[in-house]
Amino acid sequence: MKVLLIRHAVAEDRAGYKGDDAIRPLTPEGRRKMRKAAAGLRKIFPDIGVLVSSPLLRAAQTAAIVAKEYHLAETLEFAGLCPEKPPSELLRWLKRHPADAAAFVGHEPHLSHAAGYLLTGAGRSFIELKKGGACLLEFQEGVEAGRAVLRWSLAPSQLRRLAGGG
Repeated sequence: MKVLLIRHAVAEDRAGYKGDDAIRPLTPEGRRKMRKAAAGLRKIFPDIGVLVSSPLLRAAQTAAIVAKEYHLAETLEFAGLCPEKPPSELLRWLKRHPADAAAFVGHEPHLSHAAGYLLTGAGRSFIELKKGGACLLEFQEGVEAGRAVLRWSLAPSQLRRLAGGG
């Protein structure tokens, strides 16, 4: 099973945003850059079986951009990708929904902690995902904490270059 973790694109500044953080949207520049990053992502990871997003607006908007690039009709929502949830929630989801390749759009530091948990069995973060960045993990035997292997981790600028531009 391949697990693609994608951090949401650049959103409105938290300090300057007056509304509820759950509905803080992507910026126009964040959308533009994410469209390019998603095109690069598709070049190195051409097939997503299922796309899952945090219910927070900025993650859902990022997932919509990824879904469009991959021609996916549907994005699933999973509250276990919310920033305050433990990394074990993602593992539970993976066990309940086996797929060849699943992509998850969420937040930092939650995604880094989840990656650390899947890679080492501990929730320590040693991967940092920039906004619009992604990493690919793979389980070759069983889907258990500590059994994933890191295949790659790319910054959004690297993904955009893969698409043919900065």
